[in-house]
Amino acid sequence: MNNNQKDNDPNEPYKFYKEEIKKQNNIKKGLKKLFIYIGSIACSLIIGLAISFTYIYCKDIIIPKYANNSIIEASLDGSSNNIVKTSNSLVKNAIENARPSVVSITTLNNSVDWFNNSTQYQGAGSGIIFHKTSTDVFIVTNYHVIQNASAIGVAIDDNKPIKANLVGKDENYDLAVLSINSDSLNDEELSNIQVARFADSSNLIVGDYVIAIGNAVGEGITSTFGMISSVSTDIISENKKLNVLQTTAAINPGNSGGALINLNGEVIGINTAKVADNKVESVGYTISSAVAMPIIEDIMRNLNPTSLGVMITDAQNANIDYEGMAGGALIVEIVPDGSADRAGLKVNDIITSVNDVPILSSSQLVEEIKKYEVWDTIKLKIIRNGKLETIKVKLLPTTK
Repeated sequence: MNNNQKDNDPNEPYKFYKEEIKKQNNIKKGLKKLFIYIGSIACSLIIGLAISFTYIYCKDIIIPKYANNSIIEASLDGSSNNIVKTSNSLVKNAIENARPSVVSITTLNNSVDWFNNSTQYQGAGSGIIFHKTSTDVFIVTNYHVIQNASAIGVAIDDNKPIKANLVGKDENYDLAVLSINSDSLNDEELSNIQVARFADSSNLIVGDYVIAIGNAVGEGITSTFGMISSVSTDIISENKKLNVLQTTAAINPGNSGGALINLNGEVIGINTAKVADNKVESVGYTISSAVAMPIIEDIMRNLNPTSLGVMITDAQNANIDYEGMAGGALIVEIVPDGSADRAGLKVNDIITSVNDVPILSSSQLVEEIKKYEVWDTIKLKIIRNGKLETIKVKLLPTTK
């Protein structure tokens, strides 16, 4: 009876199908979980990429573009946080440190009008004080600023222009060196003279903050803020190809020859050109310090021979004789801000050798120094207070 009921169970034929349906449902559930897992991973990747893109875009484009406005607005409404206050302080300090080194340049240029009549017009530019001696102050600018000038004037701290002379130029690199005589400066102007500090521009990267300082539109020294947008760009300026830095700091007519500085107040470029038309909002170009400094040094080498910047006499004539001393040149006076002064030499130091060449007399020291060029660094052995010391001296140019 029981066997017959089992054999005749009406649900028996459907058991196979139920098992198949159960298997298919299990497969569907597994696929659903797999799709959910894959979808989660894909969503995570998309969100991660979106976050990364947003961060990079804000960090490299949005923040640098509006950083200056943020600093100014925060300063005005008094709601600046510590970071903005620090940034504002860095910018202010950099400008204060570098501004006294930047001068305004005014030129008088000759021209011919449509009727072949001679006329004159005034030009404006900027320059950077990079060296001074007891008699002269040296300024670097763009060659195109003074190219056609019949007269050149330099104004320190926006004072009255002083007559400047052309020392040398390099047309291929659009650079020129001017000098003004210290006797032309009043006491206030002399006290305001500050030699610029140059930094190695080869360490710059895109996004570094910079400040352009110059005689914008010929109205006096002003400053603008921006960043480095390219560390190597080729341009055509005055029909010559130049490799320059590109910056978002506003560079206007009159800024040519002025300084591009970092937030330490160090010069990292000499502003040379601006592009502004329908295709570009405002792009400024700067000759990097790495390119400019060797050119400036070459120009300065054409000046009168360098000197050590000291007055000397024979050590033996001064009745000075230390143990083991065979001779030497005794320093009796040091020229302010000259080579010896900057290196730390002092009155009563006795120079006994130059680059290991023994110095027996003052005349021999003079002849030995003549073998070197401007900007060469030499090693001096000196006797100071009876002790032998070694001092390195960079030979600076002099007009004496």
